[in-house]
Amino acid sequence: MAEVVKKLGLPQPDGFLYFVEGDGTVWKHQGGQKTIISKSKVKREEGYLYFIDLNGDLAKKANAQQRDKASNKLYKPGTQLERD
Repeated sequence: MAEVVKKLGLPQPDGFLYFVEGDGTVWKHQGGQKTIISKSKVKREEGYLYFIDLNGDLAKKANAQQRDKASNKLYKPGTQLERD
């Protein structure tokens, strides 16, 4: 289940893409141009994916693909395959 980080109330995307930069600002990308939507920066936590949810708000969810160091040693780099 996703947790709302910041209420933005953005409309449904129509021909463009919303994205969250590394510093936590929200941008809109359309036709090779990007426009800032939210200048306020959100402190990003490691181990979470940040995205715009269906209500147009900034949300975060635990990243299932990011493992702890002990578990990561069991798998080949960049795959879901166990090491031999």
